[in-house]
Amino acid sequence: MSIVADDPARPESMKALPLDDIRVVECGDGIAAAFATKLMALLGARVIKVEPPEGDRTRFRGPFFDDRIDPGASGLFLYLNADKSGVRLDLRAAPDRTELDTLLDHADILIHNIPPSERAPLRMESTAIHAAHPDLIVTGISAYGDCGPRSGWRAYELNVIHAGGVAALAPLCSKRPDLPPLKLYGHQAEFQAANHAAFASMAAWFHRMRGGPGQVIEVSAQECLVAMLELSLLFYTYMGLRTSRLGGRLLGPWRMFDCRNGKLLLACVEEHQWQSLVKLMGEPEWAREEIFKDRLSRGRHSDALALLMQDWFSQWDVTELFHVCQQRRIPAAPVNRMADIFTDQHLRERNFFSSLPAPDGMRRVEPASMPFKSSAMGWRMARPAPRLGQDNAELLLHTPSSRRETRFSLSSSDPASSRQVQSESSRGPLAGIRVLDFSWIWQGPFCTLQLAHLGAEVIRIESAKKPEINRLIPPFADGKAGVNRAGSFNQWNQGKRSILLDFSQPAAVEVALALVQHCDLVVENFAPGVISRMGLGYEKLRQVKPDTIMLSLSGYGQSGPYSRYVSYGGLLGAQSGLFSVSGYRTGEAGETGITYGDPNSGALAVFAAIAGLIHRARTGRGQYIDVSLWEALEMVMPEAWLQYTMNRREPDVTANRDRWMAPHNCYKSKGDSEEWVTIAVGNEAEWSSLCSAIGQPALARDQRFASPALRKQHEDELDEIITRWTVERDRWEAAELLQSAGVAAMPTLTNKDLALDPHLRQRGFLVELEHPEVGKRTHAGVPWTMSATPCKVRGPAPVLGADTDQVLSSLLGFSGEKIAALRRDGVVA
Repeated sequence: MSIVADDPARPESMKALPLDDIRVVECGDGIAAAFATKLMALLGARVIKVEPPEGDRTRFRGPFFDDRIDPGASGLFLYLNADKSGVRLDLRAAPDRTELDTLLDHADILIHNIPPSERAPLRMESTAIHAAHPDLIVTGISAYGDCGPRSGWRAYELNVIHAGGVAALAPLCSKRPDLPPLKLYGHQAEFQAANHAAFASMAAWFHRMRGGPGQVIEVSAQECLVAMLELSLLFYTYMGLRTSRLGGRLLGPWRMFDCRNGKLLLACVEEHQWQSLVKLMGEPEWAREEIFKDRLSRGRHSDALALLMQDWFSQWDVTELFHVCQQRRIPAAPVNRMADIFTDQHLRERNFFSSLPAPDGMRRVEPASMPFKSSAMGWRMARPAPRLGQDNAELLLHTPSSRRETRFSLSSSDPASSRQVQSESSRGPLAGIRVLDFSWIWQGPFCTLQLAHLGAEVIRIESAKKPEINRLIPPFADGKAGVNRAGSFNQWNQGKRSILLDFSQPAAVEVALALVQHCDLVVENFAPGVISRMGLGYEKLRQVKPDTIMLSLSGYGQSGPYSRYVSYGGLLGAQSGLFSVSGYRTGEAGETGITYGDPNSGALAVFAAIAGLIHRARTGRGQYIDVSLWEALEMVMPEAWLQYTMNRREPDVTANRDRWMAPHNCYKSKGDSEEWVTIAVGNEAEWSSLCSAIGQPALARDQRFASPALRKQHEDELDEIITRWTVERDRWEAAELLQSAGVAAMPTLTNKDLALDPHLRQRGFLVELEHPEVGKRTHAGVPWTMSATPCKVRGPAPVLGADTDQVLSSLLGFSGEKIAALRRDGVVA
């Protein structure tokens, strides 16, 4: 069989590495900068990791083989830093800081996550670095952004995840108001900041390839999370309702059930799904009760329904029931543990796990490999993570003295390169790129929203007969339903255009194919196979436009035994193992308050799309990209599956605590069940400051708490002491007092807090654009800034079909008469 250039079966080693001539320097500590550059290294970028003299903190977090601490064998460090070079520099020392400048002379991109309050002594202010290196793209990641009232606040992962509104919703449907809201497992705030930093940096690089300048990018981790809040923020800004982790679901049945040998998450949100389940259960009499007549009634009476259903579930093997349900199109997924992940036939058949290169003498582990599959772009994981200072001699002593001369070779067949790149300050880095958007619900629209923020023109293809689901679900402005009044649609589709086509008419397919000829990217997230049955699959599109880049986003990916299974973000949260490590204690699974897998995979899809644009600019070739929500979610859960693959042990559930740091928790403050404050201490100076700030300086000399290890040993006692202090104070009073003492503290923020937050408003993150039907409503905006190609929300979400005539006339040259005829025939609406 001959292998064509964009054959998905083509071996990875024979595919191009689209970033193989990009030079990246990484500075900072922890996960955010490291994961952003890991994504680039996977696609071929040459990354130099700059570590402080003591080494990156992920060298000390593990997991470690047999739990023996070894800074050279931390699983997290090895995962984040494979294929990078490494140098050791003390940026406080003038000679070493000069060495960094020499490295930057020969770099294209710098990504760092040094906190704003610590940058001046290190000469690491992003604007100053860019002034010294004008061609460089400088991306700085921070907890709360580089400006604004809280830009100088100290923060650890715990503080940021609670600041982002995500923790206030978890665990979902809790019955325990006395227990605190929960952070997501691991370091999800850092991972999301990394995802956004990676694709924003690549967009800036794409702009630079086309003749643009270097620039400064700023990414706020808090804003990345707020931008992912699904419906929560909008329930306040559209209906004035404060959301909570307490209470129940609107729809039912949606919950975890105990099977014989594990838990299964069931999510019947459509009536036909419920009817299929009733039939599978043998049509019990109680299913015809009036209180279960529709999905809203079943949601209101979900506890009674669960009691009636539980005995039936208890009879089943969880894996068997998963497949039986899915074969009947009943949405269900096992609540997997890490052992289940590594034996899963679907992930194995998709070759998702790879062998992580390890230093000599070290046991190898199998990590997650890539969050997407490409027909044209390859990836690599060839060299182990560097030892501390491993490349100092080679990279610092032998760096050429002359500044790197940047050359680009763009393919003349790339439509984006042939269009004039606009230089106006109002245009983003993807100005001139056009996206045809067939996506709906959340995963796909989140992806195309980021492309719109980056300046691409996004044209949504919609149907009047079957409107996008987000147009049909609450919250609605002022509680009044309407296809243009839904908060979720108006959030995820800001800055886009809408045209209406009826694909039951063959002529509508021809119109869509004509539009493809004028677009660079095509994005869809229907169930696998649907877009091809519509006559708009990749093979058809590449016949019309050979350099088309098409992205298909789905739950399980386009291949593998589960590819045709029903998938929702919540189901994949269970199947990925995220829920099994997210409860209050081990063995108690906790459902996250947002369907986190959707925006995570959407963000990684943006990175893939921009990499595809860079590849096309250099080769003239399009490609097909397959993004799996499940696989993307595993990419940001390394500590969980590393613990299993390295030690064959399930990870402990830590709730708001940390494996190494103490105190590190969410504490009750004065006020109602939603008012809590997070406090985290990462070193001895912070510990001493905390003791003084809470009026107990003697604690710093208490032998029970004399070291991090002893504080962990006596963590319950320590938390009781701190709670006695916090419960007497307003959460903001406590946080501000501790921050003034140099201690990382932050209240748990609800959707109401975020909608009214002066920090977010002063930074311009919250936007209020005039919408034709709902007026001005507060929406989440863009969680990054760019100095040379400003990104912003360029318009409200479109009214259904508002742009049909203008798009067909301006792009396709259709006359008014032709459009009217298509409308009469029902092709357009």
